[in-house]
Parts: sequence; structure tokens; C-alpha cells
Amino acid sequence: MRATNGRSTRELAATTARALGVDGRPDVIDYLQDAFDKVLSGGVGNDPHYANQLFSAGNFDPLAAARARGRRFALEEYRNPDNLTLLDARDYAGRNERAINEDRQKGALYALLPAGKERGFRYPKWQFDADGSRLKAVLEPFVSAKVNAWSIHSFMRSKREELGGRSPADVILDSNASVARVVDLAIQEVGGEQGPL
Repeated sequence: MRATNGRSTRELAATTARALGVDGRPDVIDYLQDAFDKVLSGGVGNDPHYANQLFSAGNFDPLAAARARGRRFALEEYRNPDNLTLLDARDYAGRNERAINEDRQKGALYALLPAGKERGFRYPKWQFDADGSRLKAVLEPFVSAKVNAWSIHSFMRSKREELGGRSPADVILDSNASVARVVDLAIQEVGGEQGPL
């Protein structure tokens, strides 16, 4: 978000942390940014004691700061132009909306959705350039285990030593590479998946 003076809330948080003498603490900067974003979005309400509650030393929660970073990352990733709305996916893939939705529901594609939302899926663009059978083979362990699409997306986009520094998505897109190792990694990932807490 942008603060009223044209600076981002991240810049404002960093400046505030520096003024407080804690500029070497990324967790504090994340926490402050979350607070400033909340204030700018109107999510604070009319509680005059909010600032005291928010900034009192006893209330600083590193887990809350980590969750805030996760929410910010998810929102930025959701808005990434490489994650297509259904209409953009339809145009890019040259397929109708119903077929794309059906493929998502069958586990042949995955789509991102912010927490608490039921509409507004975003389809990672790279999937439409992949061979459908290769993609579906890798998605199958995740779909069977009902793994969250954000976990799938993280898996697909993260570079892995086991794949020679490539991401699972890169291997899926490379028709000359076997997806067997990626499927094995997906199965291992699902085995370690604990789901939401």
C-alpha cells in the first residue's frame, strides 16, 4: 500500500523502525508494515487504544508478523500478472471457461484463491504451456491428499537441488525431461504436508 505522502508502507515501517532504534529487526518492520496497512485500509476501527495495544512490548508476536508476511506474499503472488483470471486464462489457453473450471475441479489444473474467498481464482499461466498429462501426473498426489493450492504453487515454483536447481514447473514444461523425479518429490511433499493449523 501507499502511504499518503507517496511512500510505501514498507518504507514508512523501515523509517519508523530506524527512529525506534530497531532497524536491524525485519520482524519489527514486517509488524509495523502490517499495522500501517491495517490503518490505511480502515481495518483499525475506532479504538483509541489501538496504538498502545499494537506497539506495547508485551504484545509483539513474531508469529503474527510471520503470518502478516505470508498474507502479503500471497496477495502479491495472487496479483502477479502471470497468474491469470479465468477470462484471461480462457483467452491465453484458447479454451472455454467451463473446460478450465472443470479441469481445476478434476485436478488437471490448480488455481490460487485468497483465504476466505470462494470466487476469483487465478490460474498460474505456465500450466497452459505444459503437456496436460505431465502436469496432471505431478498434481495427482496433491489432489488425492486435498493439499491447499498455495502449497502446490509453492512446490511448483521452488527451485530444488534434486532437480538440478530447476523448479518442478520448469521440469514439467521441458518435454525432454522425465517428470518421474518430480512426481516422487510431490509424493514426499504430501507425506510431510500437515495442512492448516
